[in-house]
Amino acid sequence: MRFVTFIAGTFSLSFCWCEAFSTYPRTYDLLHAWTVFSDVQAKECSQEDLLLEMDRMVRPTGFIIIRDKQPVIDFVKKYLTALHWEEVATADSSSDSDQDGNEVVFIIQKKLWLTTESLRNAAE
Repeated sequence: MRFVTFIAGTFSLSFCWCEAFSTYPRTYDLLHAWTVFSDVQAKECSQEDLLLEMDRMVRPTGFIIIRDKQPVIDFVKKYLTALHWEEVATADSSSDSDQDGNEVVFIIQKKLWLTTESLRNAAE
């Protein structure tokens, strides 16, 4: 499966995303998932589990780039609020003549989770 991760000293790696990835939580600044959700769905693995694994791996304020079909992007958008992710940009990949024209590039940023109490203390 094509899933590229970026970390200091490592520029990419691939992994079968039907299983958990052996890494420390909040390790990665950027995750790039190119048709990974479609691949996971084709292997009858859980897309929700993949979202949770991605959330565990990316550090707060880190970015996730998803390139996949529109139904996959719509699926991910349903979970943005629950995961404390924010949509940064969406673009149609139809300008890329080498790839399938119905793919969408979706960029997300993981927000820093703050409790109501920490927000109140910061305001004082």
